[in-house]
Amino acid sequence: MGLVILILIIVGLVALILSYTKQDSIKQIESQLEENSITMMQELYKVKKKIRVLEEEMMIGDRDKFKG
Repeated sequence: MGLVILILIIVGLVALILSYTKQDSIKQIESQLEENSITMMQELYKVKKKIRVLEEEMMIGDRDKFKG
């Protein structure tokens, strides 16, 4: 009976240790996801800004055509 209790305690401790390592990997994945999300938002902002500049240049080019 004592052997069974000892085995159960050991299994419980191993499960506890594994649960902490699994939480760390989940936190790491969440951190990477957040970092990728921020990077994508920054890139999207840059693309929108470039599109805005190109649209303004096209409008200026259209004005020059009508003036000349």
